[in-house]
Amino acid sequence: MSGNGDIPSRKISNRRGFIREEQNERNVEHDHSNRGHRHLLADIFAQGRRHIQSRRRSQDIEEISKPTGTFGNDDEEEEEDEFNEADFCWVWEEECKSNDVVFQNNNSEVYFHPDYSCGTAAVRGKNQFQEGEEHYWEIKLSSAVYGTDMMVGVGCDGMDLNKYKSQFCSIIGKESNSWGISYFGTVHHNGKTREFTKKFERGSVIGCHLDLWKGTLSFYKNGEPLGIAFEGLLGKKLYPMISSTAARTKMKLVCSYKINFSLQYLCCKEISKNISSSSEALADLPLPSGLKRYLGFRMDWVFRLHKLQPSSSGMGPSRKRVKRKDDQIEQRLLMNELMQNVKLDNY
Repeated sequence: MSGNGDIPSRKISNRRGFIREEQNERNVEHDHSNRGHRHLLADIFAQGRRHIQSRRRSQDIEEISKPTGTFGNDDEEEEEDEFNEADFCWVWEEECKSNDVVFQNNNSEVYFHPDYSCGTAAVRGKNQFQEGEEHYWEIKLSSAVYGTDMMVGVGCDGMDLNKYKSQFCSIIGKESNSWGISYFGTVHHNGKTREFTKKFERGSVIGCHLDLWKGTLSFYKNGEPLGIAFEGLLGKKLYPMISSTAARTKMKLVCSYKINFSLQYLCCKEISKNISSSSEALADLPLPSGLKRYLGFRMDWVFRLHKLQPSSSGMGPSRKRVKRKDDQIEQRLLMNELMQNVKLDNY
C-alpha cells in the first residue's frame, strides 16, 4: 500500500515541476524581452545624444568667429539697441584702434581682447574736439569690470594705441598727452595718479564733460557729478578715448553731444542751476511750446549736466541758492502775467 500510495504523489510532484519549468521559461523569455526593450531604448537615447552633440559642435564651429559673451555670467547680456550715427556728434573710429579691439552693435560697443589678453588695448573717437565747444559723452561699462585697468578719458592726436599691446598698464594718462579716469576711481596724467572717487562696477555709466572754453575735464557717475578732474586743456588736439587690459570686456558709447559756447548755452546753464530737474525747468518756463520742445530735444543734456546740486551738509540747497530760486519763481510769475496780457491784446 505504501508503494502504490507513492505513485499519485510522484505524478503531482512531476506535474508541479513541469509547471515550474514552464514558469521559468516564461520568466526567462520575459527577461529577454525586457532586456531587449531596455537595449532598444538605450540605443535610441544614445543616438539622440550623439545627434545633439554633433549639432552643438557644428554651432560652436560657426560661432568661433563671433566675439560674443563676456567674462562672468552671459545671462546678463544686454539686448542690442538701435544705433543711429546721426544722433551722435562723434562715434568710434575704425582706423584708430588697437589690433585687439572689435566693434559691435553698429560700432556703438567696443569689445576688448575677444580671446585672451596679453597687454593693453585702446580706441579713439572719430572727431577732434575744437576750442570754444562744450562736449559731453557717456560710456557704459557693459561687461565685468576687472584687471589691471579699464579707463575713460581723452588723448592727443598722434597717440600710439598699440604701444603697450604687450604690457598691462593704465595707458590713458601714462604720458603727458592723455588724461583719464580708472575704474578704480583714480585719475591719471603724465604718469601720476591721485584718488578721485569710489570704484566703478559693472553697469556704471561714466559721463565726461569737456569744457573747451575753460579747458577743464569733469566726470560723472550714473548722472551724479564727481567734479573737475583736470584743467589746462586748451590749445591741445584732443579726442575721446577708452582702454582695457582685461579679456572679453566691453564698453558702450551711450551718447555724445556738443554745443558751441554761446548765450544759449549760458542761459540753459543758469536755468538748470536754479531748478532741480530738467523736466521741471522745461514745464515751468514761460516759453512757447515749440521752444520748449526744441530745448527738450537739443538741450536736455545741458539741463542734466548743470542741475541743482545739494549742499555739502546734505540738508538741501543753501540759503543763497534758495533765495535765488525764489527770485526766479517771482520772475516767472511776472512773465506769465505779461504773456497773458499779450494774448488778450491779440484777441
